[in-house]
Amino acid sequence: MIPLAAFALAGCLAVSAGSDRVLAGDLAAGFSEWAAVPPETPLALAPAPGVQRVFRVPELRRLAGLWGLSPLPDREVCVTRPVAVFTAGVLLAAMQKELPAAHIELFDFSRQPAPEGALAFPPSGLRQSPAGGYWSGYVTYAGNRRFTLWARVKVTVAAARVVAAQDLKPGVALDAALLRLETRQEVPTAGFAVAVEELAGKVPRRPIAAGTAVRVEWLEPAKVVLRGETVLAEAIRGGAHLELECVAEASGAIGEIIPVLNPVSKQRFQARIESQGRVVATKGSL
Repeated sequence: MIPLAAFALAGCLAVSAGSDRVLAGDLAAGFSEWAAVPPETPLALAPAPGVQRVFRVPELRRLAGLWGLSPLPDREVCVTRPVAVFTAGVLLAAMQKELPAAHIELFDFSRQPAPEGALAFPPSGLRQSPAGGYWSGYVTYAGNRRFTLWARVKVTVAAARVVAAQDLKPGVALDAALLRLETRQEVPTAGFAVAVEELAGKVPRRPIAAGTAVRVEWLEPAKVVLRGETVLAEAIRGGAHLELECVAEASGAIGEIIPVLNPVSKQRFQARIESQGRVVATKGSL
């Protein structure tokens, strides 16, 4: 047993980082008689990070008696789970490990002392806008326990973006001359067009200024049938295959269903747009 003065200088004994129990091996680090007990033997629940757990003399004597230790303890033992504040460099290294190709700016971070363990900042914990945001991480300790950390960051990656080469007007079909492909350092965000070819034949729903990265949601398929124009409607009734001229009562793109009017019978029915100026009556509409 080490002298009391030496124990006071040493402070509390450290709990093993990987266990949620105080183990015999933890006490053996400061009191040699506990080396006679298998080191993985659990003695009590471990304290929370940074909290002291004091073993009073009666409790220590009871535990020592279970293992036949001698001499019996005659002083208290303090144990704790050591904590420390992570440095910015350590946090950045953990983030960069998850997103190695990203450029990460760290503006601020949690300075709450954390326990020893495996540090992780999973990409699922990143929430940010173009101006930056927050990244939630954690330290895994005592088996599967987690100690939460946060950081205020801005994370950007090299991303392909289709950009308007000039001002784009609503309703005007796009072609390659109106667009260009750029690689930009951007906040990781889904929904942007990444290939000029995927926009062929589509039209903007809204004005798009030159130099703006194009979002897919801003576009829609070009209308190949306009409301009020005459279309050739194909219909099958029984064994008969009919084609007749009708009037479109709505505009639409290929594949969309619109109402059409037979100007002779005044009958309205639903039809699917097949191509420019041509529709097919849907099943059951006639």
